[in-house]
Amino acid sequence: MESLIVAFNAVVPFIVYLLLGMISKRLKAVREPFLKELNGAAFKVFFPFIMFNNLYDVDFSALKGAGYVIFAIVSTLAVIILAFIAVPFFVKENPRRGVVIQAIYRSNSVLYAIPLATSVLGQEGAAMASIVVAFLVPMYNIVSVLILEYYSQSSVTAGKLILNILKNPLIIGAITGAIFNLSPLTMPECLAGPISVLCSMATPLALFVLGGTLRFSDIRKNRVPLTVGIALKLIVIPGIIVFIMSMMRMGPSELFVVFCMFATPVAAASYPMAQSMGADADLAGEYVMISTLLSILTIFVWILILRNIGSI
Repeated sequence: MESLIVAFNAVVPFIVYLLLGMISKRLKAVREPFLKELNGAAFKVFFPFIMFNNLYDVDFSALKGAGYVIFAIVSTLAVIILAFIAVPFFVKENPRRGVVIQAIYRSNSVLYAIPLATSVLGQEGAAMASIVVAFLVPMYNIVSVLILEYYSQSSVTAGKLILNILKNPLIIGAITGAIFNLSPLTMPECLAGPISVLCSMATPLALFVLGGTLRFSDIRKNRVPLTVGIALKLIVIPGIIVFIMSMMRMGPSELFVVFCMFATPVAAASYPMAQSMGADADLAGEYVMISTLLSILTIFVWILILRNIGSI
């Protein structure tokens, strides 16, 4: 029951933001052109600050002796590579390929994994999950930019592709954060405070826009990629990760923290990114919404299974 409450509490804020967007659109408080502009602002203004903060806060010394962090990074890269190879065989439209690949590997780890690890493992779990998140979230975003940019045009030279990637607001935020991280400069509190507030606004804003622009009629049309992508995201890949870590004799805490990175729903940031980079934003939004709702059940069932087999 405690696990169900944790999963439910993680999902409810998302539902609130989505419903607020839906209600605002229905009451004509906002219109779709405005929502698209707002989505562009979220992608170009708010999410770059998240990337800056993530790279600025990364403690690279945490990798020493933290085998589970290395495992999480390598496993994520393996999932990305396999999805990049396999998805084009089954998804023929470029705007949808990047969205499906992104949905398979990109988790809402900040808002789900850390609270989940804290609930099950206490403060030790929160600290361990925070370390993994610090490395995986920048990687999620950087790889998403690369993949969506790659599929944004049918023909593009390598030089143009690299230039487009470097001009992406999220990449600019990441590079700036890394520079500050590696320099002896310390961010003054008068700047750190506003940046933190801007970061916290990004996800609610993205979900508000998603709620106002989501078309439920498209879900039936997209049922095959949605079913396959969400099944891989919430069931198949977490199961493989748990099996491999069990074979490697990793400790219960390490296993559960890494599991949380793979078993949580599709990141809300994938929607504004898809819309701003010319991908299939409707499909991206459906991945976010449906995986978020289903995760209440899947996370609860997964925790019961892990407890029963003695993995946590």
